[in-house]
Amino acid sequence: MSERNSEDIIQDALFSSSVFKHGGERTLNQFYIPENLKYREDVIRRISQNFRPLFLSEKGGTEGFSTNIALTGPAGVGKTVTARYTVEHLQSMAMKYHIKLYTDYKNCWTARTKTSILRSFLRDQFGVASRGFSDEESTDILIRRLNSEQAYLILILDEVSVLPQKDIRGFIHLPEEFGSEHRISLIMISRPTEWKVTLSSMVSQRIADVLQFHPYSYDETREIFNYRSSLAFKSSAISEDIIDMVAEISDQTKNLRHGIETLYRAGRAADQRRMDELTPELIRRAKNDVFPEMRADILEELNTHELFAALSIARRLHHKGITATTIEHSFKNYRIICEEWNVRPNGEAAFRNYLATLETIGILGKVTKGVKGRKGVRARLTIHDVPAAVLIERIEVFISKRFEKE
Repeated sequence: MSERNSEDIIQDALFSSSVFKHGGERTLNQFYIPENLKYREDVIRRISQNFRPLFLSEKGGTEGFSTNIALTGPAGVGKTVTARYTVEHLQSMAMKYHIKLYTDYKNCWTARTKTSILRSFLRDQFGVASRGFSDEESTDILIRRLNSEQAYLILILDEVSVLPQKDIRGFIHLPEEFGSEHRISLIMISRPTEWKVTLSSMVSQRIADVLQFHPYSYDETREIFNYRSSLAFKSSAISEDIIDMVAEISDQTKNLRHGIETLYRAGRAADQRRMDELTPELIRRAKNDVFPEMRADILEELNTHELFAALSIARRLHHKGITATTIEHSFKNYRIICEEWNVRPNGEAAFRNYLATLETIGILGKVTKGVKGRKGVRARLTIHDVPAAVLIERIEVFISKRFEKE
């Protein structure tokens, strides 16, 4: 291939026509905050009301203020975007009233300790290179800086249950280090299972408000995708039927993120194929790629008993209102599934090893809870992001194909 031809290919890839509007791809990014956040007005109002004292202070917010609130709900219901949207507007309002307000968002899957969160905030906001400082030293720098500026900090901690328990307690007690003029507020985001099992008893006395998010209805989901599609795509590239199709995907899983990711992948696929519109086939293919944990090659790597173990948990979690289950209950389900497929079940020790494998590859999640009258903790099993119905469908299809080959 000649050098000129290579240059032409690159130029064509960069500047050829696209189904996306200019800058449209970024509006489907998980970090994008839309200008119009639909169907979360009540939650935005309630979050904002928790910060009324900061704005109504007779001293213009200089006499000290702190609050802690929690947002809970399943994946894909708008917890993160609502928190970030509201805090962004609170910061704009603070500027209007001459209140110095810092805000920061941390996903605790990325920043997994209190120390790393404090260090990154000091570096990004104040240019302080605190690497090598102890937790206490970083805290002292933050306190002195906020006090000297008579400033406040709203810190959003997403997936807060990932943090070690001592670090969660450390953040909750952080305002006390300021003395009478508290200056740090927390918005903690958690899924319902982790909140009930791990966090609620630990921090409930220091939480001013707990806001529970529920899935969007189909009509709400459809309207949201109509709006997000108008931001992302050229009007000629997407039809009402495609929006309906994507809305049905998200409504089935009750996770808005699935539909947004499906739209993004379908749009990218259309550009790669030099198509000028999204088609149902592109949507179907994109839908199958939305759950990377359930790729066919991942399932192929699991042995039959590991697949049965995953299926035993998914069937239990598919029941309405059940968000987590026990190893004991799952083991009973596993034995029943073995009987269904005429396979001899293995013992509980082997079953626990299957669960460990599933946790390692990201299909399974664990939460722990202290059991009254016993030492230690008791594990409860859950599934993150992949809906139980999707997991059941894909595993059962895969098992059927595997047994047909034998």
